[in-house]
Amino acid sequence: MITLLSDWKLRDPYIGIFKGQLLKELLQVQMVDITHYLEMFNPSQAAFVLKNSYSYFPEKTIHIVLAGLTFSTDTKPVLVLYNGHFFLGEDNGVFYMMFGSENSYEAWQYNGDMSIPVLEKLVIMASWVNQNKYKNHTTPYPSLKFQLSNLSEADYNLERKTISGKTVFVDSYCNAVTNIPVSMFESALESAGKKQFTATVSTHRPLKITRFHPCYNPNEPDIYLVHNQFGLLEITLFNGNIAVMADINPGNSIEIQFH
Repeated sequence: MITLLSDWKLRDPYIGIFKGQLLKELLQVQMVDITHYLEMFNPSQAAFVLKNSYSYFPEKTIHIVLAGLTFSTDTKPVLVLYNGHFFLGEDNGVFYMMFGSENSYEAWQYNGDMSIPVLEKLVIMASWVNQNKYKNHTTPYPSLKFQLSNLSEADYNLERKTISGKTVFVDSYCNAVTNIPVSMFESALESAGKKQFTATVSTHRPLKITRFHPCYNPNEPDIYLVHNQFGLLEITLFNGNIAVMADINPGNSIEIQFH
């Protein structure tokens, strides 16, 4: 199985052409589009989406990252093996943001014909993985390219009974995804011995949220936090573009006070 992740959108024919290139080499491959609507020049967003979605696929899936490609013939793509999954793309910082602090990944760099375009190199490397011959045609790649990441972890302060986090992604429904795991939120509720909280989002007019639902609730008239498919807290409003209405953007801080 191969997944594709890009900032190419779907109006242009480029994704279709690349899929055709893959199918010429891998006739039986299954391809799944994770998304092609990433923000351009935003490796942090690519890293966030892939880091939180790859585990939903079977082991040995090849995840091809097409966001932020340079399209230079000088480029040598990188293959990363982590947690039973293969990640393939240019080393433009996305992989460091996903695995830089880990010790359990292995990486290899393309070592073939340099005269061909980078997309052809990616297709060839995917074929090597499919044939389990990727180690024969690559060289070990000991260090991923450093990229300053804003994929910081949420923090729970037991003494102050607060969780500090931030918004990291706004989806097509204008819901704002935070970096706060639902498990942390529920644990904090239990530890505080409370069932009430106030979440404050630092927009130009601070937004206050006091409701949480484990799933989307069409009967909730107010803004609320919901358990999303990533296992993270998400800010939403039924039939409302909350990110637009409240001017929420990636990077806004959010603090949850339990009381």
